[in-house]
Amino acid sequence: MRRPFTLPVFLILLSAATLTAPAKGVFKRYPVQSGMIFYDINVTGHSKGFSTHTSGIARLVFDHWGAREVKEEDATEVQTGDFNETRDIRSMTKIDHGTIYTVDFDEGNIYKTRDRDLDLAIAQGEDLSDESIQLLKEMKAVKVGKDEVAGFPCDVWRAKDQKICLYKGIPLKITVEGPGFYSERKAVQVVLDRPIPDDQFRLPKLPVIVDNEYTNNAAAETRTEDYIASIHDLQARMKSLGINPDEENDTLTPEQEKAVINTLGARYLKKQKRLLPKLLVALKAAKACVAKAEEGPQAEACLKPVNRIDEELGDKTENFDYARFKEKKPQILDALKREISYLEVTNDCVQKHDKTTDVILCTEGNLGDSETEAR
Repeated sequence: MRRPFTLPVFLILLSAATLTAPAKGVFKRYPVQSGMIFYDINVTGHSKGFSTHTSGIARLVFDHWGAREVKEEDATEVQTGDFNETRDIRSMTKIDHGTIYTVDFDEGNIYKTRDRDLDLAIAQGEDLSDESIQLLKEMKAVKVGKDEVAGFPCDVWRAKDQKICLYKGIPLKITVEGPGFYSERKAVQVVLDRPIPDDQFRLPKLPVIVDNEYTNNAAAETRTEDYIASIHDLQARMKSLGINPDEENDTLTPEQEKAVINTLGARYLKKQKRLLPKLLVALKAAKACVAKAEEGPQAEACLKPVNRIDEELGDKTENFDYARFKEKKPQILDALKREISYLEVTNDCVQKHDKTTDVILCTEGNLGDSETEAR
């Protein structure tokens, strides 16, 4: 469920990020549209009475300039010496237009979440294709020569104990060398700017565990869609607001700041005007229903109409401890009572005003009294 005073924070952060990173066109994480690179892995290490050798393969696959990407490694580590052990090492991650999948082969699960920074970069059409080179420069790496790997020329960069050979920012060979340790990942096959079959992006058939904070329900998807759409709304209006979209805008006049917040908040405010009256009715009915419930599943069913409206708004739904319903029932009822009080104030302000900044001022001036009365 929503807490009205969180809205200004969201809008301020969103406007700050938007205005300091103007749109630049097609989102890019790589300088080529698609790629499929296969690597050999060779890692050795030794110390007194102990040695280890890891060998295997890795692959980097991407299309849509890196908006969709899979990284996978499959290797075997053999340890010898004071004790002998052989173990398989496997990892896999997938990026799909802001959604991140991390495969845990040991646990047999896939973890799914979203990257808010990546969402914003996609919405902005950011060109991040030179990030690997920028990162090397930040590490104070120096270009030390040229090489050829898998038939492609590449620039060799050295940073401390690492050497990285890049072709247009794409790593073709990475070596790390130190006392008793050597690691090499070297491309053996490189295919660029050709269609990539969909099966190269397929995840294993494992249970998916979704991050509760961001992508666990329809509300999260709505938040993401509104988040991106609001940025586009602002970009379309920047010039009319007196903001140059081709320059960084570190400071805004008070009037520009208000105009930015109102533009970003317009979509959400329109939804609130339509849905908050329905939500208020649903919340009051849910509270009466929970008061009569005797078991957790009954109480959980009471909140379903509320949850459906929350999903349409893109607001997070509070997850109560239904497993201990009999013990937690008084706290759940108190929480619903406070929520109704918050919502009554917010809905009154939303229906009275047509600008987000006016709604913010209205709710900030009244929510304190409402919270006290709710107690």
